[in-house]
Amino acid sequence: MIPTNISSLIKHPRLFLKYLSREKNLQNFLELEKSEAKEYLSEADCIARSMKKLTGNVELGAMFSPLRGPIVYACIRAMKPTVMVETGVASGSSTCYILHAMELNRKGLLYSIDLPNADKGAPIPKDKETGWLVPFKLRHKWKLILGQSQEKLPLLLKDFGSIDAFLHDSEHTYETMMFEYKTVWPFLREGGILLSDDVRWNRAFNDFVRDKKPKRWIVFDGLGAAIK
Repeated sequence: MIPTNISSLIKHPRLFLKYLSREKNLQNFLELEKSEAKEYLSEADCIARSMKKLTGNVELGAMFSPLRGPIVYACIRAMKPTVMVETGVASGSSTCYILHAMELNRKGLLYSIDLPNADKGAPIPKDKETGWLVPFKLRHKWKLILGQSQEKLPLLLKDFGSIDAFLHDSEHTYETMMFEYKTVWPFLREGGILLSDDVRWNRAFNDFVRDKKPKRWIVFDGLGAAIK
């Protein structure tokens, strides 16, 4: 079944070809069996349809693309993190994908840092709160921390000492992205995963992986992923 959120990709042949290859790319990057990659992406596409029903015409941003959110979901399903941190929440589409994956994994806690409406490209509807898409049944696995990542992220990481997964989706400047990558990397366990949205906006992700030389890394359209 073709997901309901690929209409924008069909209009762009290059992106549609990337969509068709996402299963194989995931399989290779995460070292999965073909059946596992297919199953995780199928689950993610069901979540996308559920979110679409909730949102109507509300714009959910790039993470709602089948080349972004479902990839994040599949990574979390496959790697089964115990502790994950993300920066940037807005309406909460990526948060939903992560929490749904953790629920099926039967393990995991997500800590999200967000400065509401700081990103003009991902505004929260006037009558909604940060993460309004997140179902109440999943919120027991979620801790929302309001503030700038430059202030909150180092303190949070020191409290944990080690985390299993990280997603950057806050301010997409070179300085902020590089700050978050470099801050998180020493706390990311061996074999853990670093994910970053909008890596095509600047060279931060490319410069970072060239310097740190992770075990494996890939860019799915605008979503970067690196395994330590």
